Amino acid sequence: MKFRNPWIDPRVEQVRSAAAQAYLRGHGWQPMPVEQANLLPFSKAPAGDESPILHVPLLEQGRDYPQRVVELITDLAVAEGRYAVEVLNDILQQGAAEAVPTNGSNVPVKTEPATR
Repeated sequence: MKFRNPWIDPRVEQVRSAAAQAYLRGHGWQPMPVEQANLLPFSKAPAGDESPILHVPLLEQGRDYPQRVVELITDLAVAEGRYAVEVLNDILQQGAAEAVPTNGSNVPVKTEPATR
């Protein structure tokens, strides 16, 4: 998808829902009860407070998924007082850190130093 707005980083299409959720949980945001299909709300404050509510899109195959990711990153950048590109970088790093190797085991193996 090519974005009409040149300010939008095309890497938003690489954002996975699970990575966005992991980022939010890791930064003190808590999931809330789902009110809209395919959008998972998160809040940083207890219920009833004036904290912003962010929505993580769940349906990655949806036509509006990239737009919903743009909205999530925008709202998150405003809430955290950061640039959107910094938030995007962190979410993409979160996704890379959680990636499961496609070849071999993902169980760590303890190695012993070689002795002569």
